[in-house]
Amino acid sequence: MNERALLTLGLVLGAASGKPPEQWLSALHDRLRGAQAASPMNTALGTVLLGTLLFYAAERKDNPKVRSWHDALTYVSTSVSVGYSDIFPKTPAGKAIGSALMTYGPAIAARAFDPPEPGNTPRLPASETSLRQVAEKLDAILLELKSQRTTTATSG
Repeated sequence: MNERALLTLGLVLGAASGKPPEQWLSALHDRLRGAQAASPMNTALGTVLLGTLLFYAAERKDNPKVRSWHDALTYVSTSVSVGYSDIFPKTPAGKAIGSALMTYGPAIAARAFDPPEPGNTPRLPASETSLRQVAEKLDAILLELKSQRTTTATSG
């Protein structure tokens, strides 16, 4: 993947939004931040998978250490965490991808196991039947407690 293609793709996407660059970049930033907060684990997995795909596409022909997607996965997964690998990017696109991964990856990895934001937690609707069963059990417990209190009061 050459840098002109990446730059052209970015410009086309920005121009298609119909907004000035600072507005669509801000909107993109807000959208990515919202997605990360909504599902931290999915963001971490998506970052690793997308990074692997992009890094492999950028480096496979020019880098003798990147012979398979597994090599790219090894580079990307270490770049988002500890930063240790014997693979180094050789192409300008690979270097840009690596730089982005090393800049944002640790923050994404650090939040991977955080729970989703409260508004994004899936809730299962309680059925009418299950609510009635809970209410009946609570009524039975209450009756049992009252009967124990009455027995204790009369025997004492």
